[in-house]
Amino acid sequence: MNEITYMVIEGTHKNPNDKSTIIKKTKKIYGPFNKKKAEDFAAGLIQKNVDNYYHRAWVVKGQVNLNNICEECKNDSPTVIQNLMMHGYKICDSCKLSKTIFPI
Repeated sequence: MNEITYMVIEGTHKNPNDKSTIIKKTKKIYGPFNKKKAEDFAAGLIQKNVDNYYHRAWVVKGQVNLNNICEECKNDSPTVIQNLMMHGYKICDSCKLSKTIFPI
């Protein structure tokens, strides 16, 4: 079954009306989701950051780049794909643990 998947991309933008101006350092990708779930997730992110004019969340159609590179530490780890599927974050177990213990 070829279901169309959607990703949610959030981050701070130089121009909040243009998703191509996202600052790479702040970019986070969540998903894959179905369309309804992606829209609900993006709405939650937008509501959470309602006071920041330059922060946006976008729903885009497509696939995530399924490599084993952690978005936090940039190391190659087989746990990256597992965490992406389980939690929607492309991070390794080491970064997940450090974010849990030190959530700053």
